[in-house]
Amino acid sequence: MTKLFQEKFVTPEQRQLAVLVGQKGGDAAIHDKQAMEELWIVETRISASTGNERHRSTEKFDLEDIQREVQRDPTQAIEKNEEAFYGRFSVQMRQLREEFQRTVRQQGDRVISVLTGGPHDRVEDPVLIIVRSRSFP
Repeated sequence: MTKLFQEKFVTPEQRQLAVLVGQKGGDAAIHDKQAMEELWIVETRISASTGNERHRSTEKFDLEDIQREVQRDPTQAIEKNEEAFYGRFSVQMRQLREEFQRTVRQQGDRVISVLTGGPHDRVEDPVLIIVRSRSFP
């Protein structure tokens, strides 16, 4: 399963970084400031070359923040991300619902006006069209 995940969902850039992390000592690299700075520079360069420039490239390198991030409980990170996701998702759902209701209402009004109108509504009077198109002061 892990092999399938690595083959299908890991980008070449992430694979390149994983190899570099392995060369720097794997998990132990998190405690080596020089190794982390080198990894940071390479990651920033890779992000820029792939057009995936993120806010990280403009941030200052801070080993303590990175170590804190790595040490954080994945369950808490997932829960925090889930809260943000569902907040945005509910806003999008509300917007879609409102747009859908507006569209249905407009189309319903259009159908009703066509059904309640008679043949006289479909007559096009060229004089009336000209009069309506002109703006009078």
